[in-house]
Amino acid sequence: MTADSDIHVRLVEPTESALLTGLIRRCYGESYIDVSFYDDDAVRERLRSGLLRSIGAFTDAGQLIGHMGITLRAHGGITADAGMTLVDPAFRGRGIARRVAGGLAKQSIAMGLVGVHDYPVTVHAGTQRIGKGFTVDTGVMLANMPADVVFERMEAPSAGERTSSVIRWIPLGPSPERVVYLPPRYREQIQSLYSTSYLSRTIAEPSNELTSDETLLHAAYDERRQALKIDVAGAGFDFPTAIDAEIQDRVREGALVAHVDLRLSREDTPPAAAALRGLGFFFSGLLPEYHDGDVLRMQWLHGSVNIGAADVIALGSTRAIEAFVLEDRQ
Repeated sequence: MTADSDIHVRLVEPTESALLTGLIRRCYGESYIDVSFYDDDAVRERLRSGLLRSIGAFTDAGQLIGHMGITLRAHGGITADAGMTLVDPAFRGRGIARRVAGGLAKQSIAMGLVGVHDYPVTVHAGTQRIGKGFTVDTGVMLANMPADVVFERMEAPSAGERTSSVIRWIPLGPSPERVVYLPPRYREQIQSLYSTSYLSRTIAEPSNELTSDETLLHAAYDERRQALKIDVAGAGFDFPTAIDAEIQDRVREGALVAHVDLRLSREDTPPAAAALRGLGFFFSGLLPEYHDGDVLRMQWLHGSVNIGAADVIALGSTRAIEAFVLEDRQ
């Protein structure tokens, strides 16, 4: 067996894309959520472009046995998404993921990021435990993972049940001070998350009504997840109608989940959040420095979706934020 001293953490090179696709297959079979990662050429291009920074754990023989990735966002910014936490089933239980997480933190700091967002799954407890002690759970996306995602050599959830993902903030450096407009319903919860995350924010008095003439949003549908994501750049008088139309269009294509991101730097966010409540949306999470500052993510679920029964929650902090999300959904 390879000794721990013979395992080295470094960046995965574009020429090593086949090693990453091979590791994904050993961990997920053919069920990985993003099917493009089974395409060596596509993975090689992501690594070459720098949009994906892959941190890998390698044996002396050159075998890739652990991985985490940093994905930059198209709009830039001072944060990125972390994810793709993979450990070869033959090497689990040896702290590989935590060593790779250390490499991810060093790479993120070198890139000038003040923090990253991570989304541990609730199919199992392993990825949730990696961040214990230095991360902040800021939300839960209920039932956002399809039921057919399989983790090799791990106990699977009940057949046919979707599972959730945690929204986690990993601070790496001081964030800018910001002025934010908080929906009254979530003011206390978000202020508590700011305090826990050591983020300096000035709370401004919000508007009570939507005053703009035009709603500006960008919608993207993920067929694999059956999930609609909407980024709101401005909420006008027609905001509820525009959001409802997007959802109904995608429901006809099989959508079961919708997420709407509201920018807390905007005065129209509190009335927009209230309008979303009227459409059946609820609190999903806070994403610090996600897009033009902080983002409030709200979620909608199709009535046919069952939640919670298949979720494995490892930490008390995760259970607390999940309880808030579930209560708000009521």
